[in-house]
Amino acid sequence: MEKSEIMVQMNHVKKAYKGNVLFTDLNFTVERGESCAIVGANGAGKSVLLKMICGLVRPDEGDITVGGEKLEKGKFPKDIGVILDNAGFLPGETGLKNLSIIAGILRKVTKEELEKTMRLVGLDPASKVKVGKYSLGMKQRLAIAQAIMEKPSLLILDEPFNAIDEKTVKDFRALLGRLNAEEGVTILMTSHHQEDIQGLCKNIYMIESL
Repeated sequence: MEKSEIMVQMNHVKKAYKGNVLFTDLNFTVERGESCAIVGANGAGKSVLLKMICGLVRPDEGDITVGGEKLEKGKFPKDIGVILDNAGFLPGETGLKNLSIIAGILRKVTKEELEKTMRLVGLDPASKVKVGKYSLGMKQRLAIAQAIMEKPSLLILDEPFNAIDEKTVKDFRALLGRLNAEEGVTILMTSHHQEDIQGLCKNIYMIESL
């Protein structure tokens, strides 16, 4: 089957929480290979939008298609890497052990590939330091590693640069830029900081509260 040129398609989507309407008649398209960002004030619905695309939250109305497949109740998109909220790593295990546990679900990558991914994000796979002792920047590096370790076609990143040091932000921007430009990975992310997305995201979408 030929791959669709549209990676994400939202048609006439409506979503409300406790009477608060976040989206109504939302139509949104992300093309395959596109790198784009969603910006907006806190509470505008950026995270909810990403969760709907991941199949974790169902829209009240409308349809969502990811990678050419329509999302139904209980159905999740394939071939995606995700960072949403705080990553739920096991604090008493090493970074490599955490990735190994997650990778064991689909069994798509080897231990050697996990080690390579950790080095790619600036972590030592041989380190015996438990994740509970990681700095915030190290935890975010590990989160990026789990998102990209299976070489997904689509990355969904909710505030990936939030509360981390300038060097880590610079490293992440360069890495994401290479994945998009050289491997054609589609990137959809949110950010509060304009400087984080400039030069990385070709298209920027603003969400305004209703």
